[in-house]
Amino acid sequence: MWLGAAAAAGALVLGAAVTAQVSDPPASALEQLARRTTSTMSNPYRLVERWPTLPDGMTWGAAIGIIPDNKGGAWMMFRSEPPINYIDASGTITKSFGRGLLVQAHGFCMDHDGNLWAGDSGPFAEDPATKGRGFQLHKLTQDGQLLLSLGVAGVSKAGTDTFIGPTACAVAANGDILVADGHWPRPASAQQDGDRIVRLKPDGTFVRAVGSLGAGPGQFMGPHSLAFDSRGRLFVADRSNNRLQVLDENLAFVDEWRHFGRPSGVAILKNDTLIVSDSESTNTIDGPPQAPEGGGRALRNPGWQTGIRVGSAVDGSLRHFVPGTRPEGLAGDELGNIFAGLTGRCDASPSGGCLQKWVRVQP
Repeated sequence: MWLGAAAAAGALVLGAAVTAQVSDPPASALEQLARRTTSTMSNPYRLVERWPTLPDGMTWGAAIGIIPDNKGGAWMMFRSEPPINYIDASGTITKSFGRGLLVQAHGFCMDHDGNLWAGDSGPFAEDPATKGRGFQLHKLTQDGQLLLSLGVAGVSKAGTDTFIGPTACAVAANGDILVADGHWPRPASAQQDGDRIVRLKPDGTFVRAVGSLGAGPGQFMGPHSLAFDSRGRLFVADRSNNRLQVLDENLAFVDEWRHFGRPSGVAILKNDTLIVSDSESTNTIDGPPQAPEGGGRALRNPGWQTGIRVGSAVDGSLRHFVPGTRPEGLAGDELGNIFAGLTGRCDASPSGGCLQKWVRVQP
């Protein structure tokens, strides 16, 4: 059964955190080309330097989940302690909580009642230190009270009461919660297939699941991000298949788009502006045996440049490209800002850490 909890997580005091940045191996010539900071495509965005500012005693962790407040600030989920933070428009962190709640932060959304849903995909490899933890989805208030925990801690399985490893969530017009389930890489003890999209009621009740591991229409290989357009279609960042999948209101396959790169994150604004982050193209990444480039460590989606692509969810057109960044986490607000979460090389970012804010400076 789904596991419920009314325990209070509390708004924990900021403290020292363990950074979760990923060290990159030396890049090949092709990888360096894909990571170049220039492009002849239109780029109307400028990075805000030294934003946000961490308080004393807090250390950067990988930035993976972002929920804009449409006032210039955002809720942010870090892979460090405490993981859940609210950042105002000035870049000041004013709320922090969730210490000890997550093994591997993944997936972050806000329901119609303002509650936060935080995913925990579990470890990416076998880790005795995390045994009995992870592979869950947690529902919290904006003050840090834990309302609900779904899934069975430490169990990676595609069931009606368990997850393989939730990576993203999105909220449908009727309030249902859609969850992307199945991260690559994953531990050997985890279920090695079953990648899917799960639909839940706001109280956590399981409704249905669609999809399976594969590269066909309506199949998934590491679904990593979700977003709804104005028509109620669900856009899935089917990352290990190097494509966006478009599903209708009944979660049936409509189309696949490959011209937005290898999508780690996807966001759609009210006017159907489509924003897609690509952090892995032309990089050596672990993958399943069924991946188009083969299993194990391989160069993924070779020849594509990493960055942020901006276009239209209406007609699929590609309009802008932001080079020189490799975000996994991604969000956009109605003011025209793009929030990009880095999971590696945070020390090299002019933002000063793992979270970037890009402001639109041209119409």
